[in-house]
Amino acid sequence: MTVTLIWLIAFAVILFLALRAWDGSLGKVVMRRIPAALQLDGDDRWVWSIALAVLGATFIVNPISMLLTLIILALFYWIAKRVGCWLMRRVKLH
Repeated sequence: MTVTLIWLIAFAVILFLALRAWDGSLGKVVMRRIPAALQLDGDDRWVWSIALAVLGATFIVNPISMLLTLIILALFYWIAKRVGCWLMRRVKLH
């Protein structure tokens, strides 16, 4: 119960701060980083602020699991990139 309460408080604080900072630098950084297909016009502020709040609150409550998940995702990305480059060298495009 305590972990849930801490998560909810962290979520609310991060959501409040993200929504407040959206018109400043946060909104510009997010819009510059995400592809045009993922931009939702007016709802971007709420969607990305909630996503950041969920990730931030989870990272505060359970940082070891989040770090291990990020390491595993980075490892999968690195392996996929290496295999993709290797396959592209092996494939004849003409």
